[in-house]
Parts: sequence; structure tokens; C-alpha cells
Amino acid sequence: MSHAPARTRRTLAAAAASVTVLGLLAGCGSDSADAGEGGKPVLRVGVQKDGIRSVLTEAGLLEDLPYEIEWSEFTAGPPIIEAAAADQIDVAWVGSAPPIFGAAADAAFKVVATVEERDQKQDSILVPEGSDVTSVADLKGKTIAVAKGTSGHGHLLLALEDAGMTLDDVEPQYLAPADGLAAFQSGEVDAWAIWEPFVTQAVQEDGAVNITADQGAATDPYLQFEIASSASLEEEDTRESIQHFVGLLEEGFAWAVDNPEKWGEGWAEESGLPSSTTIAVATSKAADVVPVSEEHIASEQQLADAFFEAGEIPVEIDFADLVEPGLID
Repeated sequence: MSHAPARTRRTLAAAAASVTVLGLLAGCGSDSADAGEGGKPVLRVGVQKDGIRSVLTEAGLLEDLPYEIEWSEFTAGPPIIEAAAADQIDVAWVGSAPPIFGAAADAAFKVVATVEERDQKQDSILVPEGSDVTSVADLKGKTIAVAKGTSGHGHLLLALEDAGMTLDDVEPQYLAPADGLAAFQSGEVDAWAIWEPFVTQAVQEDGAVNITADQGAATDPYLQFEIASSASLEEEDTRESIQHFVGLLEEGFAWAVDNPEKWGEGWAEESGLPSSTTIAVATSKAADVVPVSEEHIASEQQLADAFFEAGEIPVEIDFADLVEPGLID
């Protein structure tokens, strides 16, 4: 694998929704044409509260890199896709639905690797403790918080279909995770469709009840993906640095399988989430970073078709067209 450097630093545009630039490694100057500390170029990596930084840090994989990393934190996957398409970040990790919505909007990005969670569980539908809603069928006519274009949105759609309903049978309230949590805690919504680590946090702190805990991959679009900006992939040096970074993720999550508590502790420090939450999630979320397979493409195509048939995206997409092979063995 080549370790050639990425392009020199370019500052993030203000349009990259709700990002916080975290110079974990970079000694960043203010000139967008400057390289990082020591003349190293900068690789721009988008993250959520997903533990990516901490797993790489705790595994000792962020030392002596041929580039510096400029971390940008986003609230969810859809703004990450937008930032990649606008060439504001080079590479990032998103859930199953954001690539579908991005493709439907003709965004300029590619899917370069799959993240398979071994328990095939990422999303859940939560209701407050004491709610009369005990199953998905009970959600008819109820108000449900969900972030549009996310894996939670996909889980809600598929779970309703499995119960013989559609999104027309409920009242979705499209809210970012923080707003969804606030609405859930205040009783403004009857349920919340959300992903980890927010599921575990709500169960631990608010006594939330997970009504889809026993539903498997048929209704939970658990696959996640590493995506990259099309512009970044077209630059040879940047492409090689993205490939190197994806290799780090592969190593990091292999390490995490045997060291979930250490990862969880670092994740808590990184995210501000309670360590009881992050350790629990890290313990249950063994994952493998692998090439995008035909099975992954088929699973995503089914989800894309479901979104189109439900009127959630305006055009049909071919998920296979999004895949950029060759960046992971």
C-alpha cells in the first residue's frame, strides 16, 4: 500500500453543516494553501460521535503518519455526504442511507469500503418508559422523531413495511439527533428512530424501551460505509492517502474486537458521552472493514428501491454505480 501524501490543506467552507474542526494531529495554519506542521499535507476526515478518532488513537495508529488529519465533526451522515460532494472533506464514515440520498441528489462522492457490524444491529425505534406502544404495529398515528436520510430513517421505513404499514401511517418529525433526543425526552414525540450510541444512551439514562430490539437485518440497514469525495479520489496523492487511512480503519477495528473497554474509555473522552454508554456499545459493536461485496450492493439496492417506492427519494438509483473498488483488499 502506498503511503504518498494527500493534497495540501484547504480550509472547510462554512456550508459544512455544524462541524467542529478538531486539530487532533494537525498544527494548522490559517492559509488554506499551507501544509500542516512539519510540511506534511493534511487529510480531511469527517466523523460523527462514532468513536473513529478514539479507536485509531487507542490502537496507536495515529502516530508518525505521512499526513496530518484535520477532523471535522458532523451531526449525521447526510451533511457528511454534502461536504464530501462539495470537496470540503476527503473521506468519512456514514450509515446505510446517506449514500442513497446523496446519489439521488447527484452528489459527487464514491463508496470505497463497507463496515459490517457482526451483530447486524445498528438502529432501533425507542419509546418512553411506560408507553402504551409496545410494538411497531402500535405506532400507527404516532409521532416519530427521525433524522431524514439516515439509517434510522431506513429502519423506520423497513420496520413499518414489515408490520404492514407505510410512512403515511405515522407522523415523522425529521429532526437531527440532538433535537430528536430533546423531543423524545420532553414527550413532544411518541417514539424516536435512532442509531448507536444514542440508543444505548437513551436506554441507560432515560429508561427508553427499544421496541425493535429483537428485529434483525431484515428491517435494520446495519451496513455502514466509508465514502470519499470524487474530487479527492481523482488526485493521485490524495487517493493514496485515503487508501492508507482506510487501511488504518481496518486495523483499528480489528484491534477493537479484543480491546472494547479501552476503546470505550477513549470514545467517552472524545465524545463527551458517559463511559458506561460507550463501553457498552464498544463491547457489542465488533465490526469489520471490508471491500464492498455484491451482497452489500444487493442489500443497499433493496433499501434504495424501498426509499424510491415510498416517495422518499425522487429518482431510482443504481447503488453499484457508487462503488469505487480497489482501496481495500
